[in-house]
Amino acid sequence: MSIKNSVVVGIGKGGSCKTTLATQLAGIWSSEGKKILLADLDMQASATKVVGLDPNQHGDGRHLMDAIMYGDDIATVKARDNLDIIVAGRHTKTLSNHLVTAQSPAEAFAVPFEKLNAIARYDRIIFDLPPSGSSRLADMAMQTGQYLLVPTSSGVDNIEGLRVLAGELEQLNSDILLLGVVMMKIGAGASRKRLETQQQVTEILAGVADPFQTVIREAGAAYDDSRKANLFLHEYAEWASTVSISNQIRGRIKIPGNLKDLAREFYELADEVDDRIALAEQLLTGETAA
Repeated sequence: MSIKNSVVVGIGKGGSCKTTLATQLAGIWSSEGKKILLADLDMQASATKVVGLDPNQHGDGRHLMDAIMYGDDIATVKARDNLDIIVAGRHTKTLSNHLVTAQSPAEAFAVPFEKLNAIARYDRIIFDLPPSGSSRLADMAMQTGQYLLVPTSSGVDNIEGLRVLAGELEQLNSDILLLGVVMMKIGAGASRKRLETQQQVTEILAGVADPFQTVIREAGAAYDDSRKANLFLHEYAEWASTVSISNQIRGRIKIPGNLKDLAREFYELADEVDDRIALAEQLLTGETAA
């Protein structure tokens, strides 16, 4: 069973920017008028916190657990206009453990989302996965998701992780379609590293998917400051544009110098992902018609 309009963001070790990618795309798409559901599947509730919510005040993951284990309707929380979130937390681990021994776990996972989507009619459902190997929920999302986005950065460990992923996709009991790999945390001026990483990703995924052209730069301060402000990067950039030059010069408010460029890159990436999904839907529709 495939969950319609779903985008799985993940696969890989912790710190590979899965939550950053999932939340920033969710924020941009919802700001553009798309109706988005963000499903946090990590017991650490990182995505929940990025959108500015306290998991303790919103069930700590109980709502998804009750939906999958007991058949309740999924309760969501409104995070922004056009953006709902399924909150994670300590109960997410209980749910993950339950799915290890559950009968037909993929169906049990997918049905509540199908029921919710039939009512709410989301344009996109985004699954933010926990680190690989740490949750049965990640396996279920991979088996029932429609599209897959994989973030990676330069470095031997991350590149080797892609090689493992390529092999796993061939063996995975799933119809999930890999849209591509997003290269992240690579310095804007590191042109050689960008080119080498792109060539490595292209070689590893030859015949499976291509890396996205948009590369997301390393910008730790911008990420940290936007998160402290409980704002998406594009929201933080919009706010920063209203801060007077005099306040910035006097040091009253420090704005990361690369914030505007970083927000622009995420907008460009969101457009690229839109284009690949549109192309995939055209191809899938053609196959169905044939």
